[in-house]
This record gives sequence, structure tokens and C-alpha cells, in this order.
Amino acid sequence: MDITGEILEQAMRFFDSAGVVAEKGGVVLILGLGSTPERDLDEMALEGGRLRLQGWVRHVKPRLIALMGLLRERGFEAEPVPRWGYPSGDVMQLKRMAVMAGLGGQGKNTLVLHPKFGPWLRLAAMRSNAPLTPTGPGIYEHRENPLCHSCDACINICPVEGLLEPYRLLDPARCLVNVESELVQDKLGSCYMGCVTTCPVGR
Repeated sequence: MDITGEILEQAMRFFDSAGVVAEKGGVVLILGLGSTPERDLDEMALEGGRLRLQGWVRHVKPRLIALMGLLRERGFEAEPVPRWGYPSGDVMQLKRMAVMAGLGGQGKNTLVLHPKFGPWLRLAAMRSNAPLTPTGPGIYEHRENPLCHSCDACINICPVEGLLEPYRLLDPARCLVNVESELVQDKLGSCYMGCVTTCPVGR
């Protein structure tokens, strides 16, 4: 087994899906973990006026730390990508990277649809200088996802009409899952993830 296979095998000890994307000066490991009723990665709470991602801290962070430790033990650099959601500017878009790495295709709700977890796959990433071979197609394209054929459930339920064009958020700041948006303060605790909960894939 080559080093890419070895590292991905180790990654799959902690995550449900893993892939590699080439980046200038190194690679990015794209990691996916399924959110389940027993392992709620979307659990959030307001503490001191700020949004705390309790499920993420409890379940994802320890796995990232463990995998980074394994890479560093082998003499490689490993640093987590700190931002998530729909960040602005030049911050890495994990959904696009996940498609490039072959973790799944985007649905009409713009989320990466995993064969087992559907839209409930939550993404994390880390940069490394390990000599890993990229996985998946290596490019990002807007393509019709066969899993979404004749289904518009996510588009119809979006409370801010953000999914006006499949596979694209015309104004990402309007999305209530965007933790940078003030809108989430008003919707926390309510059903603001309709694009996920109504998706029949991986239900």
C-alpha cells in the first residue's frame, strides 16, 4: 500500500469519508463525518451572545487532533482549516473541495450528498505537506446530481428563498446555516435546516 492509501486508511479510522485535493505547496485532506441522532454534529447553543458549535467540538475536533498527531508522528506537517460553512472572501470552500476529492456530488441544496449519509455529512479539512496523490475528479463542476432527479423539496422549503438556482447560493450570506450571518441568532432552535431535513437522500 502506498502512502496515500496508508494515510486515507488512518483517516477512515476517525471519519466516514476522506479524500485528497492538491494545493499549491501541498495537499488538503478533506474529511467527512456523518451527523446522526446519537452523534449530532449540528448541536449549537448561544453562550455569551456567541454561537458555540457544541456537536462539532465534541465529536469532530478530537478526531482532527488524533489524525494530525498521526501525520506529525510520521514527520509531516498537519494543520486544520479553521473556517467552515459559507465563508466569504478567499477562504476555502469545503463543499467544492469535497466534490473535487470524490466524497460525493452536490445536490440542489448545494450540500454534498453522501451515498450513506446524504446531506448529513459534515466536512472538515487539514493542510499537509505529505506526498499524497489526489483522489476524485480533481476539478469542480456544476452537474446534475442523479439523486436529485425530479425533486425540489429543498428549494421549495427554503425560508429565505436562497436556493434560487440549483447548486449555487446566489447570496450565501442569506443562508441560515451560515454562522457568520446575524439571521442565525433569530432562528437558532427553530427548523432552519429544512434543506437538510426534507432531503430524501440518506434519510
